Amino acid sequence: MAELDDLDHDGVRRFVGALEECGHRMLWIPEVAGREAFTTAALVLGATRRMIVGNGVARALERVPKSAASAAQDLAAGHPGRYVLGLGVSGAVRQRGIGPLPFLRDYLDEVDATIARRGGTRAEVPRVLGAYSAGITRLAAERADGLITFLVTPEHTGWARETIGPDLFLSVVQWAVVGRDRATARDVARSRLAYYLTLPHQIAKLTRLGFTEADLAPPGSDRLIDALVAWGTPEQVRQAVQHQYDAGATQVAVSLLGPLDDAKIDAYRALAP
Repeated sequence: MAELDDLDHDGVRRFVGALEECGHRMLWIPEVAGREAFTTAALVLGATRRMIVGNGVARALERVPKSAASAAQDLAAGHPGRYVLGLGVSGAVRQRGIGPLPFLRDYLDEVDATIARRGGTRAEVPRVLGAYSAGITRLAAERADGLITFLVTPEHTGWARETIGPDLFLSVVQWAVVGRDRATARDVARSRLAYYLTLPHQIAKLTRLGFTEADLAPPGSDRLIDALVAWGTPEQVRQAVQHQYDAGATQVAVSLLGPLDDAKIDAYRALAP
């Protein structure tokens, strides 16, 4: 829900309240630009009654494990059954002279140690990893309750399911544009995708998915946009979402692109069933 970055506290409360009212059962909070992960999760949990809230994902590199563990443990204790810790790390960690996989493995060791020192257990704080590489995907299967993926095709979802096995949770964040024709939907998608086409770890992921240098050159080819973004009527978006479920997703989290206005709220309401 990148919309949260552009809202003040009252705006966040109204928006997530509207999502809960129309039937959405879980909300993932990315940590991209504006809002801090754990304080935003606390705000959303406090503004809703039943909705499950996950950090999707908190950037491990930006806080020490003790801080992440303590915040997550407090949120899980204060809102039983309604909070999921999501952690991720990008290739930027290499600037510290360590690879993403060993960094995240050591980070999880310290998270677990912190929870134990505070009298808790791993099972009390459900967690997922943001994962695309084979190594971190396997780490999610070993050390987490599942994984969350973003900007991926159903083919990647199938590979992830095969890698983690049949039982772990697998969430796929699916971008969509509702109520627009193909050309307009592509324009809306390109404006949002521009940032991600500057990130080396996203470029590496999309290259592994079979997209070429020409596809990934800004502002992104039609082939790239059509593979990553669902568009059309709510029913057409549901059909695209079903492809992710058919490939092995446990959950598909729809993120609508474009300005937050009455039309977008109506689209979220239409997609809730």
